Amino acid sequence: MKYFTKKIIAVLLTVMLTGITVLHVSGGQTIKVNAAQTFKVHFIDVGAADGALLQYGEGENAKYALIDSGAYSYETTDYDTIDVSDRVHQYLLDHGVKHLEFVVLTHPHGDHIGGMKKILEDKNITIDTIYGNPLEFEYLESSEDKEKQTEETARWTAFDTQTYQTFKKKLEKRNSYKDASLHIQYVVPQAGTSVKLGEAVMTFYGPLDNTYRYGRAQDAPNLNTRQVNKYSIVTRIVYGSNSFLMTGDAQQETIKKIVARGYDLSAQVLKQPHHGYQDVRLQDKPKGRYVYDSDHKYLIDRTGASIAIISNGYKNVNQTPESNVLRDLSGMDVYQTSDKGTIVVSSDGKNLSVSAQKGGNVPSHAGYVVKQKRTPLMQKVTVQANTKKKITPLRSDVSAAYQHYERKNIKIRISAQAKSFTNLKQIQYKFVKKGTSTGSVPYKTGTTLTLKDGMIGRVYVRFVTDAGIDEMQLPGIAVDKKAPTKTKIKVNRSGIKTLKTSTKTSYNKKIKKSAKFVFSASYGISGKSKTQYKIVPKGKKASKYRWKTANKITYKKKNKKVSIYARFIDKCGNITQRKSSGFYITK
Repeated sequence: MKYFTKKIIAVLLTVMLTGITVLHVSGGQTIKVNAAQTFKVHFIDVGAADGALLQYGEGENAKYALIDSGAYSYETTDYDTIDVSDRVHQYLLDHGVKHLEFVVLTHPHGDHIGGMKKILEDKNITIDTIYGNPLEFEYLESSEDKEKQTEETARWTAFDTQTYQTFKKKLEKRNSYKDASLHIQYVVPQAGTSVKLGEAVMTFYGPLDNTYRYGRAQDAPNLNTRQVNKYSIVTRIVYGSNSFLMTGDAQQETIKKIVARGYDLSAQVLKQPHHGYQDVRLQDKPKGRYVYDSDHKYLIDRTGASIAIISNGYKNVNQTPESNVLRDLSGMDVYQTSDKGTIVVSSDGKNLSVSAQKGGNVPSHAGYVVKQKRTPLMQKVTVQANTKKKITPLRSDVSAAYQHYERKNIKIRISAQAKSFTNLKQIQYKFVKKGTSTGSVPYKTGTTLTLKDGMIGRVYVRFVTDAGIDEMQLPGIAVDKKAPTKTKIKVNRSGIKTLKTSTKTSYNKKIKKSAKFVFSASYGISGKSKTQYKIVPKGKKASKYRWKTANKITYKKKNKKVSIYARFIDKCGNITQRKSSGFYITK
């Protein structure tokens, strides 16, 4: 109590001496600050993990805090394992940090708390308070049923659990030292409360509650590690008129709960959740659904941020940021640690500046729209056509078989509705013949087109919006009005001819033992569907006999005069019928 009393008195004295007014931060309000001081957030290059050093002021009087501490290691696409266990700790040493006002551990995953081991072991660095989830946190409690876990899930669950246990043991040991100055207070923050670093004010937006649904419905019966991400402590930092939103690995469900509580998510700088990872991957979406936004778009749309930071690591094995996440960030200047190394965002209370370890201070993606094939901007796309079955548009990166075969010209009309954050300016299309390179065919402007006889290929559609261009495609289509030609009923006996069905049949040909018949034809652009036959006795109507499907037959029945009928059907439904001359089998 004495400590906190002294601290409050010190703050009041500072206000009185400097004449600075400190305002409660909510609803996008501004804090009046001492212009002589700067506030910085160092997004440390810790690989595919999170570690951010907060700095208020310069020199000996600077104050520091930490949000997450990095990982033990991370894997690259070159199958290398990079040791990053000491990166945050070493960064503190390099910057002369001997005291941390507080540490925020957003959630107990190894890539966020792994670096705490080295920090807690260093007695030369003191920490007042660690804010985090309850130490009694039942790590993936619903994952106790090992029978339901995939091998990968079980491996990560074990790793993260061990990492959290190690952290708790190191904290316990730290607090067992006789030197009380090394002790650290552990606090589970209450949502809505704030803590200060100098004149910068950080407000906690969690932890909220433990009512999150486990994983995703389509995960069942497999369990996953994503549940813990939902417990991420989201914080908003305000310094002067500048603001930062720090998100850990928060998922959409977390953010929606924060919004429901009425907390302000606006910020100029957004630390993108989960390293730019798409939490529910496109291949995991329920079949038949075309969901193109990333899971973080709900958050992105509400921040109004101009700068996004992605802590992802060089050549990270998950290859984040994923394309749909990057598309949703397209209105911002995006900086990635994988590209820029450590990134420092500085504020003087009015203006922001960015300095990067590598590549100058140029963003990895500078506020432009990334043309992603996986993430259309359309709310709804409708294709009307006079085809036998409905034409469903597909993402342009999806392979699809030819599904539409017609014996008539196909008239197609395309309409679309853009999503709420943009406007549809133009619809373009092109028809690419089968076997032709897509890039060699230019787009035309329009919403209607007609496919005529002899055309087989695919229609590509492009939607031009204020936020960029989306591309889609239609399943393969063929228009073929011509019936199969060069039809032939071949037989391994001489004297059997192929006739038109209208030709009069004679039955004088004698064949010993048996006859083998093979049916062939040229099927045009659409290709073969099937060949059928029937055996019609002399004097009988062919219409009374049923067709059977086969490409060849052997006929052995003795002393019965017959003719073989065949019909050749292409994929568009065109049919050509033929028959053989009559014959009978003798002994």
